[in-house]
Amino acid sequence: MTSTETPAIKLVEERPKAKPPQTAHKARMRRRHWMVWLSFALMVLTPLAATFWYLTQRASPQYSSEMSFSVRSEEFSNPLDALSGLGQLSTGTTADADIVYEFISSQKIVRDIDAQLGLRQLYAGTPSDPVFSISDDVSVEKLVRHWRWMVQSSLDKGSGLIHVESFAFDADAAQQVNKAILNHSQQLVDRLSLLAREDATKYAEADLNEARSRLKQARQRLSQFRAESRVIDPTLAVQSQGGVSAALQQQLAEALIDLDLLSGSTSNRNDSRIQQSQLRIEAIRSRLESERAALSSSVDSGMVSIIGDYEALIVEREFAEQAFLAAAAAYDGAKADAKRRTKYLAVHIEPTLADSALYPRSPLIIGIAALLLTLLWAVAMMVSYSIRDRR
Repeated sequence: MTSTETPAIKLVEERPKAKPPQTAHKARMRRRHWMVWLSFALMVLTPLAATFWYLTQRASPQYSSEMSFSVRSEEFSNPLDALSGLGQLSTGTTADADIVYEFISSQKIVRDIDAQLGLRQLYAGTPSDPVFSISDDVSVEKLVRHWRWMVQSSLDKGSGLIHVESFAFDADAAQQVNKAILNHSQQLVDRLSLLAREDATKYAEADLNEARSRLKQARQRLSQFRAESRVIDPTLAVQSQGGVSAALQQQLAEALIDLDLLSGSTSNRNDSRIQQSQLRIEAIRSRLESERAALSSSVDSGMVSIIGDYEALIVEREFAEQAFLAAAAAYDGAKADAKRRTKYLAVHIEPTLADSALYPRSPLIIGIAALLLTLLWAVAMMVSYSIRDRR
């Protein structure tokens, strides 16, 4: 028994002892961790705190005034052409709306409204708010840049609707700015309409003068033709000759019929009535031959060419008369349109008056700033750790 158990005991004694399990070390803040938190505090928390402090302590409250309008055009038509009987239709003009939209952000309107309301003093605000206000002695370029920040406008291309929202440190001032914008925009539309009416009247008058001169020349050429040919209306001369021949032809036919009736009613060939009828027929035939000869001589003498020239002059005169009548009607219509306003501003929303200051929107600004700063900090950390890992 002892000899057989000894090897097993030795094998058990030779097996190595298991090591006790190691415990994890306690996590400690290392230098790089402190740098991450320090960078987060410098890049995110500090700017956010500064923004929050400025918006709540230094920023001046702003009031807004909104309005909406469009440029309309009156189109006049003939009531007889439209069975509905409507003489005018109001339509929107997108091209004029584009002009007004660009004009609202231009230096011209800034100068005009500054001279009217004093924008430098109006946007000066408080000295402790240099971000949302300006000094009262800034240049016009800086004033225009600040104007485009304080006056927000938008244009709907489909309907031509212009929406304007003006900001100021006083509710009445914001409303006055919108009213001034509306007034100067109407003046611009009036100037554009006046120029269009003046151009239309000028062009219509030029067309009328040209048509009058053309009609005068056509009448002068017709008068000159009559003086040279010594014929008032050559067509009447030819028609008279043709009329005589036609009348003689009819009389000849009647005389032949009478002769046939006399010949059938009597057997005496020496009847005086038959002889007189024959003499009448011979006379008519002789006269008819003379008229035909005169007509052929007039044709040979160039009467056809004269008639052709005369008819061409008559057609030219009639065309000149129709052109003159059309030009005169267009000129009268242009003058009638020039006496009335054909374009105007249709105000859909009058300039509003605010009761409380809603701007600057501190929660929105702080939220956007927090998002942007956090993203910037995260990108900076990713770049720094990627550079560290490559070393």
